[in-house]
Amino acid sequence: MEKCLDNKIAISTGVAIQDDEVFKLGGGFIPKRDQYYFQMKQGDNIFLVGFKDLLICLRLLEKMEEIPKITGKWWLQMASLYGDDILMVEYEETNK
Repeated sequence: MEKCLDNKIAISTGVAIQDDEVFKLGGGFIPKRDQYYFQMKQGDNIFLVGFKDLLICLRLLEKMEEIPKITGKWWLQMASLYGDDILMVEYEETNK
């Protein structure tokens, strides 16, 4: 990877976080509310990326034909858990 991108790319810290108090008080796991968040690091900056965001990225890669097609049944199951907007991802190829 090019050196000029080193400070722009985030890497995983290997930590996944879920708000246990909300989970306990809210009557169990509700994916739209209780999704996992993955801790990322970019330089000295630490931030969280939600599982739903990763699903959207995965859907985009699928639309770009960068990964094998995932079954519609699986996507519908994920949409029922995390929201239909993950199905609305569009990819429009741009000329470089």
